[in-house]
Amino acid sequence: MVPYIYIPDGHIGPLPLHPFGVLVATGVLLGTAMTTRRARRLGWDVAKLNSFVTWMLVSAFVLSHVLDSLFYHWDEVLKNPFGHVTGVFPYIELPYVLQLWAGLSSFGGFIGAAVGIVLWKYLFIDNGRLRIRPTPAPLLPFADLVLSCLPLGWMFGRAGCASVHDHPGARAAADSLLAVAWPMHFSVDPTTGAYTGDGTAHHLWFIQFIEGHAPRFDLGFLEFLFTVILCAAFAATWHKKVPLGSYMIVTALSYAPVRFAMDYLRIPASEGGDTRYFGLTPAQHCCFLLFAFGIAMIFYVRRLKARGIDPTLAVRAPPPDAAPAAPTVTPA
Repeated sequence: MVPYIYIPDGHIGPLPLHPFGVLVATGVLLGTAMTTRRARRLGWDVAKLNSFVTWMLVSAFVLSHVLDSLFYHWDEVLKNPFGHVTGVFPYIELPYVLQLWAGLSSFGGFIGAAVGIVLWKYLFIDNGRLRIRPTPAPLLPFADLVLSCLPLGWMFGRAGCASVHDHPGARAAADSLLAVAWPMHFSVDPTTGAYTGDGTAHHLWFIQFIEGHAPRFDLGFLEFLFTVILCAAFAATWHKKVPLGSYMIVTALSYAPVRFAMDYLRIPASEGGDTRYFGLTPAQHCCFLLFAFGIAMIFYVRRLKARGIDPTLAVRAPPPDAAPAAPTVTPA
């Protein structure tokens, strides 16, 4: 079995460093930096890319929690639908659906990212005011570029999930491949931050590897392994000429069946696990749409090629001394 990994919080002076937050932030920074680097190498407009990524990330973060709340934690939404004010000194508690730090959903993030980039296609911000673009901006070049580097950031994000074990799966036999040696009782010494539960702990620097006695699957860890494979495969193509749209297609057609299968390893609803709709989790329903999207993208990219349309022309960086060009219409 895979040992249960416990990483205590670190500190920089009085500031605590949570392993999940550190890993997720690292993933965002590395993924964004690599995307920018590839854009420069391709000769694409980095300013437009940064605008695209900002709209994408903000929308992904917000809808990741909102959709997680609505489809996975509806009971929490009903407990606190409107928020309230408490205490002698007014303390405002936001409605659960707006407590963006309370929980995130990967498919909620994907849907949020899609909403964000569609809004970017038609809207822009000028001097603090939201305006409609004279002509819609092309999505395919930047979307495919971001997808080419997404597994790098995704890998660190899922490593964060695996480090805090926030996606426990169903119980497993002790000899199950990739099952995690989960401890039956997990407790931490409040003074030292060290693990004091029922399992046997082995130390490697500040990381503790625990051999527990209640094996189960860790879905964050399983998805981390998938992202490692996908990241390695994509990184091997970064210096090669890859047809536009390939990264979007491969991501959709590979992740949909993998995630669909992994969700059968979630804790059953009868044991307090995620809500099922018609016997499937919300993510499994989304897998059908994601796979269909991948198939549709194959035909869409082929049609663009047959018509001789190159959407990357609209995202090329202007010469250093060139005046800003008027927006042009480029299907994408």
